[in-house]
Amino acid sequence: MINATGLRWILTALFVLPALHALWSTTRPGRTLPHRVGHLLHAVMGAAMAAMAWPWGMDLPTSPQIVLFSVGALWFAAAAAFRPQGTDSLRAGLFVAAPHVVMMLAMAWMVAVMDGSAMASGGSGGGHHDMAGMDMSGSGSLGMMSLSGVGQQWTAGLLAAVLAAFGLLWLAQAFDRGREGVPSAGGTAVPLREEAAEPACHAAMAVGMAVMFVLLL
Repeated sequence: MINATGLRWILTALFVLPALHALWSTTRPGRTLPHRVGHLLHAVMGAAMAAMAWPWGMDLPTSPQIVLFSVGALWFAAAAAFRPQGTDSLRAGLFVAAPHVVMMLAMAWMVAVMDGSAMASGGSGGGHHDMAGMDMSGSGSLGMMSLSGVGQQWTAGLLAAVLAAFGLLWLAQAFDRGREGVPSAGGTAVPLREEAAEPACHAAMAVGMAVMFVLLL
C-alpha cells in the first residue's frame, strides 16, 4: 500500500523487529500462558503489518486476519478481566490491556477496509476508479490507496492519533525502565535493561500503525 521504497523499508523494520522480539519473548522461561499468547498475537500482527507495506501483502486472505485480530482483542480484554485480582488491580489490568485491545481492533478494521472488494484498481495514466470506500492514488503520492468515505477517513485519523499517543506513552515507559539502575553522573554506564525492550517494541509497532493510517487519509 506504499509507493515510496524507503518508507516501505522503514515501516517493515518497525514491524518486523518487534515481531521477532515478540516471538523470542514467547520462548522465555517464566512466562505465563496469557503472556505467551499475547506476544504471539503481537508477532502475527507485526508480520501482517509488514506485509501490508508491500504490494504482495494485498493478496493475503483478509477474512482469517479479521477473525484472528478480533479474537485477539477479546483475548487481551479477557486475560485482564478474568485473572484473579482485587478490584483496584482489575482496573489497572484493564487499563494496561486497553492499548493492546485497540491495536488488535485497529488492525482488524484496517484489513477490512483494505479488502479487495473495497479497493479500487488503478487505471492507466494515473487514473482511478471509485469503488466501495477506497481510491487508488497516483504514483506521486506516498500511499497507493486512500479512503474516500468521510466516516472511514475520520476513523482512520482518530486511530492514527490514538496509536501515536500509545506509542509515545510506551516510548516514555521504555526510557523510564532503561534508566532504572543507571548510575549517577560520573558512574560506570549500565546497558539498557531488558525490561525496556518490550515497551520499546510496542511503541515502534504503534507508531508504525499510526503512519499506515495516516497514509490512508
